[in-house]
Amino acid sequence: MSMDQATIITIRRTLRALRLERRRGCDDSVPGGVEELIRHTAGQLASAEVPRPARESLRRLEHDARGYHELPPNQRTSLLTRAEKLLDAIAPEPPPPPAPERPADAAPAEQALPPLALHDSITQLKGVGSSRAEALARMNIECVGDLLLHCPARYEDRRQVLTMRELKHGQAAVVRVTVSGKGRRTKPFRGATAVIPAKSGGIEGELLFFGRPYLIDSLAEGDELLVIGTAKIDDGKPAIAVTEFETLDGDGDAESAARIVAVYPTTEGVSQNMLRSWVAQVLERCALPDDPLPERVLGRRKLMPLPDALREMHLPSDLPATRASRHRLAYQELLGLQLSLALRRRGAKAPEPGSALAAEGVREEMVAALPFTPTGAQDRVMDEVAGDLAADAPAHRLIHGEVGSGKTVIAALALALAARAGRQAALMAPTEVLAEQHHESLRELLGPLGIEPVLLTGSLPGYERSAALEALAEGRVACAVGTHALFSEGVAFADLAVAVIDEQHRFGVRQRARLSRKGERPNVFVMSATPIPRTLALAVHGDFDISVIDELPPGRRDPETELLPEGLRERAWEFVRERVAEGRQAYVVCPAIDPSEEMAAAVETFETLASGPLADLRLGLVHGRLEADARHGAMRAFREGETDVLVATSLIEVGVNVTNASTIVIANAERFGLAQLHQLRGRVARAGWQPHCLLLTGSGNPETLDRLAVLTRTTDGFEIAEEDLRRRGPGELDGVRQSGLPDFRIASLIADTGALADAREDAFGIIERDPTLASPEHVALRELVRRARGSDMWTL
Repeated sequence: MSMDQATIITIRRTLRALRLERRRGCDDSVPGGVEELIRHTAGQLASAEVPRPARESLRRLEHDARGYHELPPNQRTSLLTRAEKLLDAIAPEPPPPPAPERPADAAPAEQALPPLALHDSITQLKGVGSSRAEALARMNIECVGDLLLHCPARYEDRRQVLTMRELKHGQAAVVRVTVSGKGRRTKPFRGATAVIPAKSGGIEGELLFFGRPYLIDSLAEGDELLVIGTAKIDDGKPAIAVTEFETLDGDGDAESAARIVAVYPTTEGVSQNMLRSWVAQVLERCALPDDPLPERVLGRRKLMPLPDALREMHLPSDLPATRASRHRLAYQELLGLQLSLALRRRGAKAPEPGSALAAEGVREEMVAALPFTPTGAQDRVMDEVAGDLAADAPAHRLIHGEVGSGKTVIAALALALAARAGRQAALMAPTEVLAEQHHESLRELLGPLGIEPVLLTGSLPGYERSAALEALAEGRVACAVGTHALFSEGVAFADLAVAVIDEQHRFGVRQRARLSRKGERPNVFVMSATPIPRTLALAVHGDFDISVIDELPPGRRDPETELLPEGLRERAWEFVRERVAEGRQAYVVCPAIDPSEEMAAAVETFETLASGPLADLRLGLVHGRLEADARHGAMRAFREGETDVLVATSLIEVGVNVTNASTIVIANAERFGLAQLHQLRGRVARAGWQPHCLLLTGSGNPETLDRLAVLTRTTDGFEIAEEDLRRRGPGELDGVRQSGLPDFRIASLIADTGALADAREDAFGIIERDPTLASPEHVALRELVRRARGSDMWTL
């Protein structure tokens, strides 16, 4: 039975992802997760020319991969082994082509290398054996198409060739030299160096090859070299610390060497020259793909055709061409993501007759019962939420704003509108502490409307949990508040109409989807107290309407933030004692690394403070490993003023509202991201007196200290979020890896904001005109959408 090329490509891509998962220790870190990867692959192969036994094996594999992230390590490894063997059997890797026979008396001849296909293994390239293939796999390069998309980190302009006479100390330069004698070997502290005499421009100098003493025997007197390195001038005698060099055979060779050269990200066992050689082979032996972008888009955005962009990225004609080629390729990656978001939004916003939740007077009744007057921003967002729920299409809205900006009131309105319309609503929080805090707040906000929310968490006693589940399933309870327990298999809603997800970045896409699947296309609102940079909002939440609560309640004061080195720790404890003496309370936060270290750090700090600097104060302790009753008791005691200082882990980052707490001390602040530190200090910005945040750090790293100093300069959460994105990159920010965002090969959410905005505008316009991508000019875009939906890394 023959197999089409698309099926082979699907299988090879899946195999590469599975092998990557194995190399990463089976940690379910491949984009989208292994469960989704196998499900997607089985779906793709369901209509392909695959033998029936293999199709049945695929169905069993898909079933066994459910809940992969919850399997023990040995079962994950076994599942990956089965998957790889099955896919290898369906589409075996072709053996390398046999060498052509030649007569025994024939003279040796340079044989023409066979053509390459984009999905061919990287081992089909001359010079790539098994060990180098393993090294390339660590760089996510496993096929020819992967290599073509390996983006240079920078370019070196070697067109200006100098002589030694023209060099200045410390200058990075390209120099043409002639080896003028036998080299010598030195033995400095860091290893042997080859020092080879050379002349250029009529004067003598030296070439320094650090760690490469073997070059003494490889370079002979009279060899012409083009060397790239850094000049060192000592007593007028020039030397060059060589990073790269090329051997020249003549003037024509020298002329061709004087060019713009790509400098690639690399790894041990793979050199720059190797990568350049292999890329040159691919460009010579492989037919480049047709451009999937419509001519109209290429013309409007003045984009290079895809084949030209690939050539210019690796073998640039000039520096502007390198920028244009990278922009073109980044745009294509981002267009796939935005097309996927546009399709998802269109599906989510499709009209649903009878879905409107227009309950008269609910908002006015709730606002009248509030002990405060909502801010203008809260009023605006309540209008947007009420408008969403009164429409015939399900809501799909992100609500974000600063800590303390009043998102809970917005959530309460959405829940109340569902309950008063005779339907059900749920609010999901990432931690039990936050779920319990929301439950208490919502009882106060919804109680005057006659709505009593039920709490559902993992630590709820069995009889209470059973009663809550039965009430939800029978529709006797209109509102539920809980943790991820809300989307477990045993939870059923009679008629879920509104799902509110707080601190959405803590949940993965699959978790959020599982809650929304508890109802028939419920209205979904996600909330975050971490301000989201615009680029991330467009990339991760581009299918949502977005509301920003950009106003704090009157009387709030920005925390004064101070960065203290470890040696001034005692000053922090003295400051805490002074604030307690004034009648205030304080938090001391320890970093969370893993559960065991998290507990140890909090316990150790608590014991040290209780027996030392804060021995005269009343201390409490809370961390994630405490039993629920003990945790609740510690939080209640702090909330009611029975303890002066609460030592805690970062679980107090969200949902803890103690207005008398005016000071927070954060130990080992360098272990937190800027956005998380900003969240933590928001715990003490809840009342009219001046709040204080003290950041303790034992780091002496200037870059780390500069990063932390950002918090001493600004309290603007959006500015801090942008800075966090710029410094750490999107892959390190909370929740982005679980967001469904693919790993980009070319695009950067930091550098390519213009391309992202253009791609978004074009994608939403395309889907508006052609919702199924059925027109001939759009059919090729379907593969971009498929990869984005599977969170796959782009390959050709």
